[in-house]
Amino acid sequence: MSDTEDLQSGIFTCMACQVAFRSSDGQRNHYRSDWHRYNLKRKVADLPPITAAQFDQKLQTNQEKTKEKEAEQEAFTGECQPCKKSFGTQGSFNSHIQSKKHKEAVAKAASRPQKTVAEAKNNTKIEKSATPELVVDENMSESEVNELIDKRIAEAVRLDELDCLFCSHKATTFEDNMTHMTKAHSFFIPDIEYLADLSGLIKYLGEKISVGNTCLYCNGKGRAIKSLEAVRAHMLDKGHCKIAYESEEDAMEVVDFYDFSSSYPEGFDPENADADAELSQLASDIRLGEDEMELVLPSGNRIGHRSLQRYYKQSFKPDDNRDSVLINKLITQYTDDLGYESLRSSTGRHAQYMITDGRNGAPTKRDAFAEIRTREDFKFKVGMKANNQKHFRLQILQ
Repeated sequence: MSDTEDLQSGIFTCMACQVAFRSSDGQRNHYRSDWHRYNLKRKVADLPPITAAQFDQKLQTNQEKTKEKEAEQEAFTGECQPCKKSFGTQGSFNSHIQSKKHKEAVAKAASRPQKTVAEAKNNTKIEKSATPELVVDENMSESEVNELIDKRIAEAVRLDELDCLFCSHKATTFEDNMTHMTKAHSFFIPDIEYLADLSGLIKYLGEKISVGNTCLYCNGKGRAIKSLEAVRAHMLDKGHCKIAYESEEDAMEVVDFYDFSSSYPEGFDPENADADAELSQLASDIRLGEDEMELVLPSGNRIGHRSLQRYYKQSFKPDDNRDSVLINKLITQYTDDLGYESLRSSTGRHAQYMITDGRNGAPTKRDAFAEIRTREDFKFKVGMKANNQKHFRLQILQ
């Protein structure tokens, strides 16, 4: 029987796969199958449908190819030494080899000077040397703890003056080591103009890093670090390639390597200096103010309580006692006072006189009226805007 006869004899059909079904359940199950979905995609692409046997053969072939690719991926392990990366597939490894970032890393690695065999052995010895861990139990006595600390100090790797404090670089001279740490790690020494023993300071810092496993800037704060490599990685990652010098405790730790005698005033002897005498002399020069609310320093400055801060912030205009200023105040006082007659009454028994420089004559009546009219007009305009007129009439509601 042909396919056309099957379609005609069946009740339920699928035109995409050209098959017929005796029941609706068989048709629904067919619509959910991968074979039907595959034939729908072929129909969209104007391709003829395939039978169920052909679809099963294609599916089996694809599964075999997938297993082969997975086996190839598991067997392949690619590693890039300049970039320090590993790859699990050949395609990703080839893409990395052709990338711009890989080529830059290869060129940078080629430009670096090759280390000698002795330097490589020395660096390997420092990096791979096992530092004994300092584990203190609560049940241990003080002598056992001291013994464990002494053992840790004796067996720990020590950095000398030629070793970089922050990486595995080994310099030929002490000056080259300082130049390397300054340029490569931005190492900074505070108050270097007063530093008296540079080599001793570097040696002390090296033992602090290698033996104590302590960051130079954290200075024991934070979590404990258990190895030299971990301390170096912490200082490089956090930017702690510097000496802690902010607090007094940190400064006193390295003060033995400094000499500040050049900063002392002439005739000052720090060994014979009497701090109590200086404090008593300073206290004798300080006195209370008139209201006993302030301290007057020898320099004349006054120190008050914080509750009076709002008054100290006030800034008053200083008094000006010049003759010209006083004369101007008198003229303004007599002119603005309503108890005095105006300058327009220049005749009669109430005649007034004006203080002038003697160069110009007395003002005329016209000048006096013009000045008064100008002032009154200004007051009227301001009063209207502020609704505060001197003379007004109540509004009568109609």
